[in-house]
Amino acid sequence: MEVTNYKPKRFLFPILALVLISIISIALINTYITVSVLKTNMNQQINNTKKEYSEQHNNRVYKEVNLVNEFIEFQITKIENKLRESLKEKIQIALDITNYTYNLYKDELNKEDLKKKISNALAAIKFNDDQSYYFMYDNKTKIIFGHPLKNFVGRDMTSFRDIKGQSLMQLDADSLAKNKIGYSKIYFNKPKNQTKEFPKLTCITKFEPLDLVIGIGEYLDVVENQIKKEVLERFSKFENKDKYLFILDVHDIEGGDEFATVLLNSNRSELVGNKVSDKDKDVKGNMFRKQFLEIIKGEGEGFTQYWYKKPSTETPALKVSYIYFQKAWNWIIGSGFYSNDLEEKILLMEKSISSHINDTIYKTIIWVVLLSSLAIVIAIFVSFRIDRTIEKYTNTIIDYEHNKRKQEHMLIQQSKMAAMGEMLGNIAHQWRQPLSTISTASTGAKLQKEMDCLSDTDFNYAMDSINNSAQYLSTTIDDFRNFFNPTNNKETEFLFSDTINKTLAIVSPQFVTKDIIIVKKIEELSIKSIENELIQVLLNILNNSKDALIKLEDEKRLVFINAYIENNVITIEIKDNAKGINEDIIDRIFEPYFTTKHQSQGTGIGLYMSQEIINNHLGGTLTVSNETYSYDEIEYTGANFLIKIPIVPKIKISSIKN
Repeated sequence: MEVTNYKPKRFLFPILALVLISIISIALINTYITVSVLKTNMNQQINNTKKEYSEQHNNRVYKEVNLVNEFIEFQITKIENKLRESLKEKIQIALDITNYTYNLYKDELNKEDLKKKISNALAAIKFNDDQSYYFMYDNKTKIIFGHPLKNFVGRDMTSFRDIKGQSLMQLDADSLAKNKIGYSKIYFNKPKNQTKEFPKLTCITKFEPLDLVIGIGEYLDVVENQIKKEVLERFSKFENKDKYLFILDVHDIEGGDEFATVLLNSNRSELVGNKVSDKDKDVKGNMFRKQFLEIIKGEGEGFTQYWYKKPSTETPALKVSYIYFQKAWNWIIGSGFYSNDLEEKILLMEKSISSHINDTIYKTIIWVVLLSSLAIVIAIFVSFRIDRTIEKYTNTIIDYEHNKRKQEHMLIQQSKMAAMGEMLGNIAHQWRQPLSTISTASTGAKLQKEMDCLSDTDFNYAMDSINNSAQYLSTTIDDFRNFFNPTNNKETEFLFSDTINKTLAIVSPQFVTKDIIIVKKIEELSIKSIENELIQVLLNILNNSKDALIKLEDEKRLVFINAYIENNVITIEIKDNAKGINEDIIDRIFEPYFTTKHQSQGTGIGLYMSQEIINNHLGGTLTVSNETYSYDEIEYTGANFLIKIPIVPKIKISSIKN
């Protein structure tokens, strides 16, 4: 094979021309990019300023609203804690009265009469203008038999729920499961107003001897009104005129013309007490209060934007508000800021950055000229070095590719020679019996002729035997010629069972001679692939099995060939009972020139070429593993070669087992 060395081309002048054109272009592009980058940076700084301004003020208004809510929660908790202590003392009094009554009458009255006695004793005790009272119900039946609201006496409270959907009995059961005295926050009618439910804190305990639940409660609306007044007074004034805080008391969360009342507006006190509508619009036509309702019905809190009159200028400006829904009181608490304060800062930034851009452009042009001159000098020097380096490495690559092709050619030739040697051995086995038949028939006929005892029948029989044997020899030659014919190495459609039969026709004489039994289980199907290459792979694997099996003495020599299709992949398993491959070398058997045979018996390229054919020509995989299996109730161990070739089956005919 002829080696072509690198011939140096005169790239110097084209490179220099390209460098000069590139430098001039880069100078122009660099100037443009510099200006663009500075403008981009200016816009980015403006955006960052907007973002920082928004984040800073968003955090501020978020904290202001949460400060109000935390103050409310603190006051509620503070009052509730006091109420809990008061209710605990009262429930203890009820327990003392109950114990006293029970111990006094337990020997005289039955349980039902005892319950009535205790109920009457507690019913006489009331607090806070009859708004705080004792009640009792049977823990097992959940039936109330002691309550100032007569319509509840005798009622089963198991399924009763308040206006918030809370099951009162379940709340009581949960609280008493953890503590002897439990607390619940519910909504319930008042003795003096039985048409509406009010927030109420209840305290309960169990009286075990009669399985009673005794409770007392305090209505929270009076306390809540006191807390609300304190909240509104505390947050009614802000130092900055353009800072504001507003609170709306929501009557109808679905909206309407008078869905809420203004309780607090720190900058517009004249609005306090007014009813507001969710249909009111800002100067841009947005129904901003409807946005409030959408937020509180969704997440319960969030930011919104709308246009509103700015107190310091008395003109509409874009306002960002954070609102929070205080569910306990149905309050919308909001605070915000006007975003037009940011515009003055942005104008100052734009003037400063524009001046900086002009100064930067002037300096950039000077530096580009200086660097361009230096780049021309460096380019001349580098061009010579590049030309020499290209020449050196190109020649190295050419030599490497030549040697690689030479080695591949030798490898292929060795593979062909090895295959041809195997074929010649197979031909010798195939021809031995027919040639013996021809020799016997011809010499027998000649001897009979010499002895003058050759009949026409004997003559015809001898000639037929010679002709049949000659035809068999001719067929054998055609089979081997077809296998080695390069025109057959094309993708065709064929029956896989025919491919197996062709392969076995080549190797069966040697297998028969060596007492090797072939067990086939082939799922027959039509596939499209390169049949000769598949035959070559099968021959290599079968010959390897044969070489391993002839080492066995006094044992059956078995080769199993299984073929089936699964998930559009044809799988071919070829395994023997030759004890398997040593685990130390099993990962190397597909390496080129690796062999465990004597140098005169193997080249170590058969399995390597087989894997190359399956992987690169047929698009499949070839792997090997050791496997222990049972056949005819006898356990064997051997190597299992697994071929997987993806296909789309044309037709599935039958399943044959030989």
